[in-house]
Amino acid sequence: MASAEKIGYVLALGSNVGDRHANLQQAIRALGAQTEIVKESRILETWPILIRAQGRFLNQGIYLVTEKQPDELLAITRAVEQQIGRKKRIKNGPREIDIDIIWSSVGRIVSPTLRVPHPFNRAREWVRQIMQELKPDAIDAETGVVWQNITGKSIMNVNDFVKKKAAGEKITVVTCYDYAFARLIARTSLDAILVGDSLGNVIQGNPNTLAVTVDDMIYHARMVRRGAPQAFIVVDMPFMSYQTGVADALRNAGRLIKETGADAVKLEGGENIAPQIRALVESGIPVMGHLGLTPQSVLAFGGYKVQGKSDTASAKILGDAKAIEAAGVFGLVLEMVPVALTAKISQALTVPTIGIGAGDKADGQVLVLNDLLGLDPDFAPRFVRKYADLSGQVFTALENYAADVRQGNFPAEKESFH
Repeated sequence: MASAEKIGYVLALGSNVGDRHANLQQAIRALGAQTEIVKESRILETWPILIRAQGRFLNQGIYLVTEKQPDELLAITRAVEQQIGRKKRIKNGPREIDIDIIWSSVGRIVSPTLRVPHPFNRAREWVRQIMQELKPDAIDAETGVVWQNITGKSIMNVNDFVKKKAAGEKITVVTCYDYAFARLIARTSLDAILVGDSLGNVIQGNPNTLAVTVDDMIYHARMVRRGAPQAFIVVDMPFMSYQTGVADALRNAGRLIKETGADAVKLEGGENIAPQIRALVESGIPVMGHLGLTPQSVLAFGGYKVQGKSDTASAKILGDAKAIEAAGVFGLVLEMVPVALTAKISQALTVPTIGIGAGDKADGQVLVLNDLLGLDPDFAPRFVRKYADLSGQVFTALENYAADVRQGNFPAEKESFH
């Protein structure tokens, strides 16, 4: 009789109670007694998520093969956890040992007791590192992306921006304005979220960002924070909330941080707003800068045009970049400037540059979520790459819904109550 085909699994182990190293070793020995362990990852020390008031975890991954089906392997892992002495505590709390199945060669698994991949796999740095070491050629069953392309250190605080630049890691940022999309972003490896005053265009339908208020920004940033409780979130300070002086900048930035739970604010402008930046940083509010095409100055610019094309204009933007770095920004957005100028600024600064329409020489990139998802069929600026065409899918879904209602096909029996 032929033996059952073996299945490959990657498991993540974690411990932050008792002898953490011994707990990991005991778990691996116990699992190895019932499966064939092919490879072990390095041991990583990580911060706990959600409940920070507990000890750091030691995490390690193992790649194993076995004839056991997913639910059978799950039962084995639960028995091993009990054997090592895992006690029942609050969710996301301290654990003697925690064993999760994070990848399987059979693909996506959804059962009453098991879900693989875990929805937050890609967002967890230690999972990304484990997959890089053990199965970089594996495909993430939820996105179809190869794990070797889901990489990078997580950004937890402002210092991580500079660290990523120093390590040569590109920084990925996306704008978001609501809870629903924030929940999806929170399940990815993206580094940070910008709640941009571009909501004036994208959400409110205005021709520019000038009508956006501090209250508007607070309303949207609160939703984003609820959807992405662990994300690093930057909130734009809207037009005339800081240009009028240090006192207004401090008051409005203080509201944005206190009332939204955001991690930082973003200001547009150069040397002229260095006093405001310095005052905010000295008061404990992290600041991201924004140079080049600064949308709040669109009336002065005479439209949305590339900035820094002449030698004089280029030198001015470079000087402004150095001035706001000296004032204390932890990074800055460069919007719609020539590639050569982006390269020059990126090389001149210790803090990272985040480009949008600024070419590939920036230390990172930011795009408006609605643009990269193709939600507006009529908006296609040169600097945007549409990674999806969701507007077409939305049209199709709405027309199918309308047709089903008209034809009496919705709701059907399964969508009705008796």
